[in-house]
This record gives sequence, C-alpha cells and structure tokens, in this order.
Amino acid sequence: MNSKQRITTGLLSLFFIGLSFTSPAQTEDKVWSIQECIAYALENNLTVKNRQLNVELNQVNSLQAKMNLLPTLNAGSNYGYNWGRSVNPETNVVIRQEQQTGFGNVSLNWTLFSGMRNINGIRQANASLVARQYDLEKSKNDIILQIITFYTNVIFNKELLENAKLQLESTTSQAERTRRQVAAGSLPRSSFLDLQSQVASSELNVINAENAVNLSILQLKQAMLIPAHEPLAIEIPEIEVSEADIAGLNPNRVYQSALATLPEVKSADMDVESAIRAIQVAKAGYYPRITLSAGINTTYSSFAAKRGKRESTGNVIPTPIGYVQASGETVVSPVPEIITIPYSTGEQLSDNFGQSVSLGISIPIFNNLQVNTAVQRAKISREQAQVFAEQTRLDLRQTIERAYNDVYSSAKAYQSSRKRVEAQEESFRAMKQRYENGAANATDYELAENNLFQARSDLLRAKYDYIFKLKILDFYQGKPIEF
Repeated sequence: MNSKQRITTGLLSLFFIGLSFTSPAQTEDKVWSIQECIAYALENNLTVKNRQLNVELNQVNSLQAKMNLLPTLNAGSNYGYNWGRSVNPETNVVIRQEQQTGFGNVSLNWTLFSGMRNINGIRQANASLVARQYDLEKSKNDIILQIITFYTNVIFNKELLENAKLQLESTTSQAERTRRQVAAGSLPRSSFLDLQSQVASSELNVINAENAVNLSILQLKQAMLIPAHEPLAIEIPEIEVSEADIAGLNPNRVYQSALATLPEVKSADMDVESAIRAIQVAKAGYYPRITLSAGINTTYSSFAAKRGKRESTGNVIPTPIGYVQASGETVVSPVPEIITIPYSTGEQLSDNFGQSVSLGISIPIFNNLQVNTAVQRAKISREQAQVFAEQTRLDLRQTIERAYNDVYSSAKAYQSSRKRVEAQEESFRAMKQRYENGAANATDYELAENNLFQARSDLLRAKYDYIFKLKILDFYQGKPIEF
C-alpha cells in the first residue's frame, strides 16, 4: 500500500460511516452496511491483531521498567546429604561422617542510584508504548481505507452493470422494432442484422460488468476474510455530489490539520522521543552505581543433632585438677556441671540465625569503551528516527499537495463528463428519431448508442473518482463526512 493509501487510512471510514443504515438480522440474506463490513474486518484482520499484540508487549515492557525502581527480594534453601569427607557447618572442621545439612536465606538488593537509568528507562518504555498504540490506530485506518475502497468499487461496478443493462434493454427493444419493420418491408434486412450484432455487443458488456461486480465483491470478501463461497450483499447508499465542496480548500491548512490528527505522524514523533531517552539510558553507564543489600540466613546439620547440645546445669562439681608433689595432696577445683541434651532442628535454626546489611558502590573506570559505543549507537538511532519523522511529514505534505490537485482535476473531469452525457443523450434521442423515420441507418444508430453508453460509464468513473479524492482531503482536515 503506497503512502497515499496509508495516509488516507481512516479517511473514507467516514466516507460511508457518515451514512445511517438499518442493520438487518444476521441471516444468510443479510445486507451488509459499510459500518458492519469495517467492524467485521477490524475484528478479524491479522495485521490488526499483530499490532494489538505489539501494544500488549510494550505494555509489559512499560510495567517492567517501572518495577525496576523497586528492590528485588529472593528466598532460597538447600538440603544436602554427605558421606565420607565433609565439613561440619558449625565448626568448619573436616569430618568423615554421614550428615544431612540444610541452609536457608532471604536476600534483598536495591539499586539506589544508577545514573537515572531506571527513570529514563521508564520514559523510553512509555514513549515506545504510545508509538505502538499509534501504529495500531494506523493499521486500523489502513484496513478501513481498504474496505471502503473495495466497497466503493462494488457500488461503482453495480452502477456500471445497471448502465450496461439499460443499454441492452434499449438495444433489444430497438432490434425488436426493427424486426417488425423489416417484416413489414419498410426496412432492409441488413438493418436488423446490424442491430442483432449490437445486441450481442450489449450482452457482452453486461457479462463484463457482471464479472467486474463479482470480482469487486470477491476483493471485499478477501479483505474481510470471508470465504469466497459465502454470500455477501451490501447496501447501496445514495451519494450526492456537490462541486461546492472544494470551495475554500487550502493545501497548507489541510496539511496542518493532518499533522495534528494522523497517527503515523504521532508515532514517528514518539519514536524520536523513545530514541532520545535511549541515549540517556546509555549515558547512565558513565556514572557510579550504588546498591543496598540485606539478608538473613540460617543453617542445620544432622551431625550437630546427633552430638547434642552441651549446656550447663548451674551446678558446680569439685573436680581434681592435680596434686601437690611434696605432700601428695589432691588439688580440687569447682567445675560447672555440663550435660548433653538433644539439639532440635528449631533450636539449630534459631541459634544459627544471622543478618547482614551492606552498602556498595561500583565506579566505572574502563570497560572496553562499551558505554561509549552504546551511547554512539543510541545517538545514531535517534538520528534515524528523526529522519524517518521528517520523511513522514514530507510524504504527507507531498501527498496532500497531489490530492489537492487531484480533487480539482476530478471536479473538472466530473463536470465535463456530465456535460458530455447531456450532449450524448440529446444526440441519441435525435438519432433514434431519425432511425425510426428511416433517415439514418443501423450503423449510425449503433454508434450513437455506444457513444452514450461510454459517456455514462465515464461519468460514473469521474463521479466516484471525485468522491474518493474529496473524502481524502476531508479526512486530512479531520472533518466529519456527511452525505
């Protein structure tokens, strides 16, 4: 889809959305309004769904960026069974006994300062989220434009078909009249044969018009993701054309209005904002990083449980500690009475409970130019985003300028085609009278009828071309579309 089609996305959403239709019941004979076609396409279109998923992904990224301001809190535990050579977790002494060990801890880490990395990360994530929301809006506008284009084609081709049927009816009627005149001897047989050829040509025009209708309906079904075998009938609104609609149009004013409304422009601007924040995130690597850490932990050992816990009873027991060599007298000293009691798991966990708090700072000195490289990349990405935003505005301005010229050209073409039809209708009426009076032959009649058919077909093309291009400018200006 070219830039003009992309920019006119929501545009003709208003082209038929401004029309009021009655929604019939959902049956196989249902007649679809343009609003229903658009709603169905938006609900089922895979591109729109993918854009919606991009929005949801960026919502997750935005939430994560905000959560990065908070500390992390983690808990862990460990159970082990050792045999042979192992270390007593209480004494750090190497032992050769079977033992079961357990360890548990809770740790907290909090980045107090990181060069405003997290703050700018939040701003970058929010800018990216808004940009993706605008992308979603733009993709919906693209689908709306596509549906309206195909819907319009169906209406246009149906009118061409009616025009072809009118020509066939007129030619068939004239051929029958000529047949009776030939039978009466007032006209040569060649006149009837010439009109029979014209009838065949008119029938071919009807067949071609029917094929064009079927193709345009198929294109509409495919855009709506409806299988080709399913029926699809659309409402045909009455559309009035007024050349006064182009009065007072100013391309610069239209451009300024479009800048304030089109989602692709806003998306490009938000991508620039995101790129600017990315530079600030990268520059955070130049600054020191201050962190706060805290934790609690405890341990358990089956070896300690088997050995038991030594505890004083409070009693004093006279205990020989030596003797006097000269007299042989025993020296006694009071020693506290120590007994061994069971050492439960809960007591071990309580006795081994420990806490810690630390404040750390990391100062970058030289990191292989990694931070500088990241900053340079971010700056290049910002310049690319700025160039894309500028290109988006340039494409928009040039598209509006072309649309401005196109709508005036279409208005002139429509006016000229209408005059041509009026002239051809008069010419055909005169030729028909002359032919019926025998003053003109079948070839002249056939030529006049073909000229009228072509003039009416050209008028229909000019009409819908003018309507479409006029609605483009209305869309750029943010004007409601009413008919």
